[in-house]
Amino acid sequence: MVCCSRPLLYLLLTLTAWKKSLLWLNFHRKKKMKVKRWFLLRNKNHFTLYLSIIISTIIIMVIQGSLMTFFIVSGVIPDLLLIMVVCLAFIWGDKRAIMIGIIAGFIQDVFWGPAIGFFCLAKMIAALLAGLASHEIYRDQIIGPMITVFFVTFVHEIIVFSLTGFFWGNTFSFYFALEKFFLPRAVYHFILTMFLYPLFYRAEQHNFFYPSFK
Repeated sequence: MVCCSRPLLYLLLTLTAWKKSLLWLNFHRKKKMKVKRWFLLRNKNHFTLYLSIIISTIIIMVIQGSLMTFFIVSGVIPDLLLIMVVCLAFIWGDKRAIMIGIIAGFIQDVFWGPAIGFFCLAKMIAALLAGLASHEIYRDQIIGPMITVFFVTFVHEIIVFSLTGFFWGNTFSFYFALEKFFLPRAVYHFILTMFLYPLFYRAEQHNFFYPSFK
């Protein structure tokens, strides 16, 4: 009886181990499929986000190069692209801020920049500062983005002015540029942000830029 039960016991142990192996393989196969599906969805949403920023940048540049020429005040034209970059960076935070600045700045360099990297570097730093500021300021209150755009405009203009002067030289002094260009543009941006930031904020609330990306 013992001799007959021993093979049966081995068989039961083998079947149990085999069943556990199948369950383990099935579990990890499902887990792997879920991870793969998550990465595919994430990559798709990243692509949608990048494409939205590129399209928005091109539209803003077209508006700035055409319609905004009729709104020049004291020889100063606003940088709508900078306002867009700062507003989106303020909404999305510093994790995506650098990406926003690089994409928008690179496209601006291609079409309007004196060399590749000028606006890209300036927009990247401006976006990063706005993203960092968003941790300390409420995003649903308009005064925060307005003040952020005001001060970040100075940083952006100083970077572009410094790079231009380093490579080609400036025809006017820094203090003249500060008084005649930087300050008026910062005030101009401060006012425009009052109307533009709510549009970007509502677009983000309705997932306009990234339909399912969180």
